[in-house]
Amino acid sequence: MIVFVAIGTYFLQLWTGIAVAGWAGDFKLVERETKPGPYWFVMLLQTALMIVVPALIYFSE
Repeated sequence: MIVFVAIGTYFLQLWTGIAVAGWAGDFKLVERETKPGPYWFVMLLQTALMIVVPALIYFSE
């Protein structure tokens, strides 16, 4: 279930152009129009985590 929420949030951030950056309780909104560099960095980091973490879990056995 949490996987679907994470993927849905990811695509919602791509669609709206507003990314959520920060750790638990320290959220910051980054807009694509005003700060494209930080926005794409956050999206790149989220993309890497969505690929790397499941791959590490899968190949850990």
